[in-house]
Amino acid sequence: MHTIMKSENNVLDYLYKNDESIRKKTDDKKAFFGRKDFGAALQVNNPLFLFGCCLIDHSGKQFACIHEHCHRCFIDDLPSEKQEFHALQFHPEDRKLWREEVFPDILRFINPIPAEQLPDYRLSFNHRFIHKNESISEFLLAGTFFRSENSKSPILNMKVFSEIGDIKTDDTINLTIFRYSTDQGYQKVFTKVYAKTYHSFLSQRELEIIKLCHEGLSSKMIAEKLKLSIHTVKNHKRNCMEKTQTHNISELIHHCIHNHWL
Repeated sequence: MHTIMKSENNVLDYLYKNDESIRKKTDDKKAFFGRKDFGAALQVNNPLFLFGCCLIDHSGKQFACIHEHCHRCFIDDLPSEKQEFHALQFHPEDRKLWREEVFPDILRFINPIPAEQLPDYRLSFNHRFIHKNESISEFLLAGTFFRSENSKSPILNMKVFSEIGDIKTDDTINLTIFRYSTDQGYQKVFTKVYAKTYHSFLSQRELEIIKLCHEGLSSKMIAEKLKLSIHTVKNHKRNCMEKTQTHNISELIHHCIHNHWL
């Protein structure tokens, strides 16, 4: 499933016309793109703007507007049945993780690479999107990089936007960057798994004990390992079950795994 790709000039024109937080009210386009902090402003304010196109799943007749406040950026490029396409919204948890961790890692990896070498690299990652009926779908995004003459930051040219919900069922984001070589083809040069942060109302000591229970240790073994009395270990277990309203260690462990505390 390919995205509708806009030209580099169109992407930059869109940024100039629509991102007031970056443009800072300047009416001089040349001065805007010539600013030394142009790339930094993009990175800090709106990393999603560095996608080179909006995302369109033609076979699924659905799209996700990268800029999130327009449909005009691609509407003229859609076929006559464009009215049938359904909008997807970025999942807020994945978008937050993308902004705070994934995109900065991409920048740290790509920024030192000379512009002439960028075509040798491609990337892939997954992201969740929300349908109008509030159901959630997991999508694979894959594409290449290019660097604008007006910015030191890379622009992501996404070429694949495809549902993978039947393949990937957890809620991590997996980023992989590949580099092409003539003798070996595309080889992984960077990979990282990003997990959401979940906050438990159990203490760190309680979670430590539950984790050791999950690993198969008995109360006596846990007490010896943590240098606690067996009575203290059993009290921690009992308190955890009371807090989580579970009835035995198996239910407690399942509860903690289900809530991503372990």
